[in-house]
Amino acid sequence: MRLSDSQYDTLKWLAIYFIPALTTFVGVVGIAINWEYTAIATTIIGALGSFIASCIGMSVKAYEQAKHDQYEGEEE
Repeated sequence: MRLSDSQYDTLKWLAIYFIPALTTFVGVVGIAINWEYTAIATTIIGALGSFIASCIGMSVKAYEQAKHDQYEGEEE
């Protein structure tokens, strides 16, 4: 899967900054108000962060492979 630069930057921002901050926020507020679904919500949000990070990793790998293939093609 290849992502545009804009898509990559957005997903990277989500995975590095937003999702961890959201997980912390939901966890802290959920405990503070004694919300019974705090653990479930933080688990789901964390899983979403892992999914986004995996998408980023696959995109980087595809980009590097395409770049490598292009470079090899120029040598021939």
